[in-house]
Formats: sequence, structure tokens, C-alpha cells
Amino acid sequence: MTLPRRAPMVSAALLIGLACAATPVGLAFAGGSTPSTNATAGATPATPPSAQAAPAKPAQQKPPPAPKPPPDYTELLPSSEVMPLLGSKVRDETGEDMGMVVDIVVDRDGKPRALVIDFGGFLGVGSRKIAIDWRLVHFQRENKDAPVLLHLSRAEVQAAPEFVPGVEPLRMLGPPANLPASPNAGQ
Repeated sequence: MTLPRRAPMVSAALLIGLACAATPVGLAFAGGSTPSTNATAGATPATPPSAQAAPAKPAQQKPPPAPKPPPDYTELLPSSEVMPLLGSKVRDETGEDMGMVVDIVVDRDGKPRALVIDFGGFLGVGSRKIAIDWRLVHFQRENKDAPVLLHLSRAEVQAAPEFVPGVEPLRMLGPPANLPASPNAGQ
């Protein structure tokens, strides 16, 4: 009588270890890959540990270059040759206060056509805006307090129509019939 041969006993731990090593997770953990599994999933195959690059050394980063300053297109204007107008006081030929410059009207070519002053009233109450023909305006650089001089009387300016921006046509006070405009107007 022969005894049946017994199959060798394999430990359960060994079987579990082999099963884990055969799975894609186990192969990736062990450093291998399964091309069929990775190709079907659309993933790239895992890189073997020997092919992996050594950790990169922290590169010394150079500071970014300083931005270039914008080009300087400024032009220096001597204050003896120019003067701001907005907010300047306006006087007539007798020295009487006529108001303050609040706007300048220019034509399509950029040439000044009228000076708009805030005329009359007290502390801005009751004042009116009057557009005055540019030919009637003269500038006195030497008079810092009131550099704008009008060749009109207070009564003439008071009788002028009020300047209303955006209303066509623009109404401005021109030279009176008895006073022709000076050839050096606006200077």
C-alpha cells in the first residue's frame, strides 16, 4: 500500500506576498511595471528606480533683472516763458476784478478761440460763465496776481450771453464795434 503523496504546504504569508507582487500596485511598489495594464489605462509606465534622476540640487536663483525705466519724453519749459491759465484771475484795463479763468475753448486744429471766465457773483454764488473771444485776451507775465487782461469793460461783459457748454453754436463775446482787436492779441 502506498501512501498518497502529500502536497507541500505553502505558507499563507508567502501566497499573499506573491499575490500582491503580481498586482499593478505591487509591481509598481517593487519597481516593475506591467505594460499591458498601463497601456490599457492610458498611463505612462512607471520609471524604474535606477533610471530616476537624483534629486536636483537647489539652483541658485538669480534675481530678476531690474525693469528698464520708461523713456523720458519730458521737455523742460522755463517758467519765464509759460504760465498756467486755469484758475488765474482776470482784470479789465482799469484793474477791476472780472473773475477767474475756468476753461479754454479750442477749434478743431487746437487753436484757442475763447477764454471762459466765471464772472460776477460772490464766492461762486450768482456767477455766470462768459466766453470771451481769444483776440480780446492779453497776458501780463509780470502781474503774478492777475496775469489775464481783458480789453472789455465790466458793463460789456455783464451784457454778454452766458456760456453753455454743448449748446450749438457757441456764443462768445467778440470785439466791440468801436474797438478793433489788437494785432498782438493773446500775447
